Amino acid sequence: MVKSKNDIFYLILFVLTIITMIVGITFTYFSLIASEDEDSTKVQTGSISINYIDGEKIDTYALIPINEPTLNTKYSVYKKRFAVSSNGSLDQTLDIYINVTDNKFKNDALGFSLYNSDNRKIATGRIPSSGRVCLISKEYLKNNTTNNYTVLIWLQDDNTDQNYEMGNTFVGGFDIDAEQIKYQ
Repeated sequence: MVKSKNDIFYLILFVLTIITMIVGITFTYFSLIASEDEDSTKVQTGSISINYIDGEKIDTYALIPINEPTLNTKYSVYKKRFAVSSNGSLDQTLDIYINVTDNKFKNDALGFSLYNSDNRKIATGRIPSSGRVCLISKEYLKNNTTNNYTVLIWLQDDNTDQNYEMGNTFVGGFDIDAEQIKYQ
């Protein structure tokens, strides 16, 4: 009989504890819902897209050795115009690379220049036989804007007979790393 009374007491205590927990959880849930503002949870993200203005195909005359060309140079230079657009809510910095996948030219025989939309040269350098080449680092891209670029690639004249470079090919693509700027 004593054991039966203890069992009933613990059963009632257990049921009251469960009811108290349910009431507490329900009250907490509805309190959070009632106090939440419409914009209290806001996630900001950024995304970029690249647009090859002249198309993806390399369409140029054969590269013959020349010194650094300008935007007005018509022959012996590969020109590619592209645009990088931000579709996010945060400003970003860009690192723009050429990812060299197949380069039959001599190491550093190819040169590059990068121009912005104002036709101002913002970077220049050489392209190795393989690997990733940084065209520019920490280039600013404001949110919901587009930056336009033109890259020139040419066979650098080294004042020697460069006939051994005839028929060589270069294959690569653009890689763009973006980092969102966090404002405090």
